Amino acid sequence: MSSLHRLISTSLTQSIQTSKRRKRILPSTYVLSPSSFKFSTLTTAPQSLPGERLRVAVVGGGCAGLSSALHLAPLVEKGLLASPIDIYTHDNHLTAHQRDIGVGVWSTALDPFRLEQDRPSHQLAYKSLIQAGTWVTNVGYRTPDGSWLMKSHLPSNHLEADQRNMPALLFLREKDLWNSLSTAVHWEQQRGMIQIHTQQKVTQLWEQSTRPFSTHLMIEKQGNKGLSLPTEREYHVIIAADGTHSLLRQQYGGHDVERRVRLTGTGALPMPLDIPAEGQHASAADWNEMQRQTGIGLQDRHYTVYRGNSVLTRNEMGLDDTSFQTWGTGNSMRFATVPMVYPVGNRKEERQVWFITCNDPEIAQETNPSKRQDLLLEKFQGWHDPIRRIVEATGPNEILADRAIAHRYATSPVLNFNHVVEKMRGIRPPNSGSGPFIIFVGDAFMTIDPILAQGFTVGMEGAYIMKKAIEKACVKCERDSSLNYDPYLLEKVLRERDESRMKRLVCLLRATELVQFLGQPSGTLGQFQTKILRPVVQMIPNLIKSPIFDRVLKYSLGITPFRTKGE
Repeated sequence: MSSLHRLISTSLTQSIQTSKRRKRILPSTYVLSPSSFKFSTLTTAPQSLPGERLRVAVVGGGCAGLSSALHLAPLVEKGLLASPIDIYTHDNHLTAHQRDIGVGVWSTALDPFRLEQDRPSHQLAYKSLIQAGTWVTNVGYRTPDGSWLMKSHLPSNHLEADQRNMPALLFLREKDLWNSLSTAVHWEQQRGMIQIHTQQKVTQLWEQSTRPFSTHLMIEKQGNKGLSLPTEREYHVIIAADGTHSLLRQQYGGHDVERRVRLTGTGALPMPLDIPAEGQHASAADWNEMQRQTGIGLQDRHYTVYRGNSVLTRNEMGLDDTSFQTWGTGNSMRFATVPMVYPVGNRKEERQVWFITCNDPEIAQETNPSKRQDLLLEKFQGWHDPIRRIVEATGPNEILADRAIAHRYATSPVLNFNHVVEKMRGIRPPNSGSGPFIIFVGDAFMTIDPILAQGFTVGMEGAYIMKKAIEKACVKCERDSSLNYDPYLLEKVLRERDESRMKRLVCLLRATELVQFLGQPSGTLGQFQTKILRPVVQMIPNLIKSPIFDRVLKYSLGITPFRTKGE
């Protein structure tokens, strides 16, 4: 036995012993207590069926990861998946994801929880989210002088959304979004459907598994970054929900670029990568690696996003409840604000969630919060009221600054892990199968330009559609009667899911480029927009403009005449 195999064997033994000594229970610090909802609780353990069932690991404890585990939990109770769904998160589960900044989630991501009425955890998540947030109703677009380009009305609740076949938008604090999902996960964890492993950094997968369709995760040993130890369990499906800088995406993604769809906006059509010809590289191996790095790489979107929560109320500003977005000309200048009301104990607090985008190196490089706030106010001086008052009423230290970045391409699932390993290492894993499946969800799937604020929505939608695909493959395998899932069918349905997600993503990215084109023009085009197009738009009756806005919005969410909500 080689020294490497002896190390793995020893590590597995230690991992098993450690796992038996420990029990990780998620503390009950949540938005709402599960006891506040009168649901019937599960009294039976997951059914035990003969044969091997799918074992699933979720890497990442953010909203996409928690949503993935929640949607899969009912399949554990049905006996279709092995118990439990394991969540591995590098963060401290108590202190991570606790930002006060407001975020938006569309009803297309919330409906799967709302409509699962027989699942207490899903109802718990949905009711907690609704109580913690505010439905955005009246919205509009303005010019820097305050003129209204257009106004529209969004549904004020899910009933109106269903009646109008129009998605609704919920705004809430980022920490309340995470806490609501975490509360529901805790409910499932108490019943053995989900298990959370905190402060466990997954560095890669064990690439020498002798099992045809599963492998171990490799966990970085605390205090020793150079050593990773394998998990006790082997997994058939690994859901990578570990964010923009996903280690699993960086290692195993981007190997299918020959069938990649270029996803950089209105050019989202099938085409080869726009990189030099193979003959300009020293070897095929160098070429393949360049393709892969291009496939998984990030791109700068050439602006910085500044966000805050202002303490001004709508009454103090003399405004109604209309959320607005103001489009400038040049330097990616844009301002938007949304009213948000959330519970604090027995009272309600109101904040104006706002964000500014601009491409100004001086502001972006300023490290002093007060000076940076002054530079923002100077940059947007002359813009209509109450923009200045909103920014001034926000503490300088509470203004967040993030450079806008996005992945150049979405990452398809890894459907033949062994082939990828052989391509990377030159050695095929010692088994006869294709290895485990890796599914990318949320920002690990694709970090999207934040201009339309659909990042959380895309991640949570993807988690639900992933569950539907896995459920289809939880049938007896005709080729191997010892398996209570069909790996060949799973590959097929995951490929179909990927194609569906790509179509939805293309809609969003095309809409993003359209909004960028109309809302932030520059140069000669900017002068044309400012002096000719915008005055013409203002003259068009809102009765005509509003339906067009609604159609573009639905299209950005993937709701087209050929695709409906939930597809």
